[in-house]
Parts: sequence; structure tokens; C-alpha cells
Amino acid sequence: MKKTGRRILALCLTVLLLLPVFSGAAGAVSLEDGAEALRGQWRRDAGPDKGGYSLDYSYFEPKAAAHEKLPLFVFMPGAGEGTYAGKELIKNNFYKWSSEELQSRVTDASGAYLMILRAPEPVYFDTTPVESIHAAIMDFAARYNVDKTRIYLFGWCLGENGVVKTVLAHPKDYAGIALFSGHRAVSASEAETLRDMAIWVLGSTGDSYAIYSIYISPTWNNVRAAGDREKRRFTSCSSAPQAALIFNHNMWILAENDYSAEAKTEYGGLSTVDGAGKRLYSPSFISWFTQWSAADESASEAASASGSVWQRIVSFFRTVIALFTLLLG
Repeated sequence: MKKTGRRILALCLTVLLLLPVFSGAAGAVSLEDGAEALRGQWRRDAGPDKGGYSLDYSYFEPKAAAHEKLPLFVFMPGAGEGTYAGKELIKNNFYKWSSEELQSRVTDASGAYLMILRAPEPVYFDTTPVESIHAAIMDFAARYNVDKTRIYLFGWCLGENGVVKTVLAHPKDYAGIALFSGHRAVSASEAETLRDMAIWVLGSTGDSYAIYSIYISPTWNNVRAAGDREKRRFTSCSSAPQAALIFNHNMWILAENDYSAEAKTEYGGLSTVDGAGKRLYSPSFISWFTQWSAADESASEAASASGSVWQRIVSFFRTVIALFTLLLG
């Protein structure tokens, strides 16, 4: 009887250990399932009131968050994407990042949280109080299983302005930023403040709003000159998709599709280089950013973190084997 009891206990423990693995795989949503299925995974919430604003947002929580701290990507859209609640999720295609395929590209984690903030238009992210932006992000990170050393901000058009002013006010709280078609240049002194972050700048020489020579090129030159060049990337092109009435402006399609071959066909003269000027042909926003943390000084520390993840995996399977041994013994 005692042996039978031990076997039943071992079987129950084994099922409990393996259940998150199989349930997570069974519940994954693929790009092939379409936009409606992917957006159906998202929820809405709002941050605390700071500076007279409580920013609401759409967010995605991976199933892996039930047992693992995960990175967080925060997106700040441009004008016209926040005129009503929920528009921030349907006006762009970053819902694709909640797919099984793109979640699997996260470095040293089983996925990433996603958060798309909504600017309270006609107040856009360039004039939204920075403390309301920061409060919404930090409140979310505190209430969910977020790895607070790996929070990344992406902003396009006026959203780029929101990203820059947020990280300048709180540089130690963020690990990286992506700046798409920004209408605000980062100065040399500001670049020094951001020197420890991973930074990716994107712009088109033909942009009729984010003028390349005024905003894009100076930003790149300044951030490239400050900090570790391994933590710098620059994407430029001569022509890009039109955004509303702005020509050659939409650089964020590349990120929505994580630099897919199909997305690249929409750009003329497209080129991405690292901080040393080396050409990159198949870069990934997701895997590149998530190798860096706010505590990192080099990618070697990310490699060390990868080793600890592997050790946890080995430990997990050793436990399962021990339980099976008890079950069959």
C-alpha cells in the first residue's frame, strides 16, 4: 500500500510539473491564425493618475509569465492612433508580436510582455506629462511578473518624442529604445545620458515630416558617439511607405514584422548597420533588444544569464526523471 501511495503521489507531481509546458504549447496563437485571434489575447488597463493624466493601454501577458519573469516591450504610437480606447491596438500591427513565432525570438526568456500606450488625443506623446507615461509603465511592471531590468521603449513619429523624454527623465529604469521617424533630435549631451542603453534609430532620407538632416542623422551621430557601439543600430532608406499625408515616413512596419523579408520589400535603398558601420542583413528587433538589460555592460552578461536558464531546464528534467523513477520503482 505504501509503495502504491508513493507511485500515485509521484504521478500527480509529474502531471503538475508538466501541465504548464503542455498547456502553454496548446494555447499558443500563430500568425497563421490571423489578426482577430492574435488581438483576442490582449486586454486593457490603465496606469495611475500622474500630472493630471491616467494613461490607458492594451497589453499582452504570455502564459510563461505564470512561472518566469519576462521582459517588457512598451510601444508609443504617433498621432491618430489614440482617438478612442482600443484604437492603439488596431491602428498598428504590433499585435503580431504576441504570436507564437515572434514570442519564440525573445532571448533568454520564454516570451515577453507587450504594452501599447494610448496618448489622450488631442494631447500626443510629445506633450503628455512624462511622469504619467513612466507611472503607467512602472505600475504595470510592479503588478505583473516583469523582469524590471529588461524594459524596452519603442516610439514612432510623435511617440518617439515620448520615448526620448521618458528615458531622459529615468535612464536607469530602461534597457533600450527604438526611435522610428522621430520629429525630435537627440543632442550630444542627451546621448551621454543614454549611453548605457541599447539604441536603434530608424529614418528615411525622403521623409517629409521627420527631416533626415535635421532629426534622424544628428540623432544617430550623437548616440553612436556615446556608449558601447555594440549596443547601437541604424536603419536608413531612401523611400518608405506613406503614413497618412506624410511621405516616406512609416519605418515601423519593419519592426511590426520583426524585419521580415516581406516587410523589407516595401522600402527602397534599405540598409541596417551596427555601431561600427558593419552591414546587417537579417536583424531581429526582438532577439537583439532582449539580449541587453539595464544592468548589462556587455553581451557577455547575457550569455551568463543564458547559462542560468539552461541550468534551470536541466534541474527541471532531473526532477521529472526522479519522479518517474519513484513512480516505476
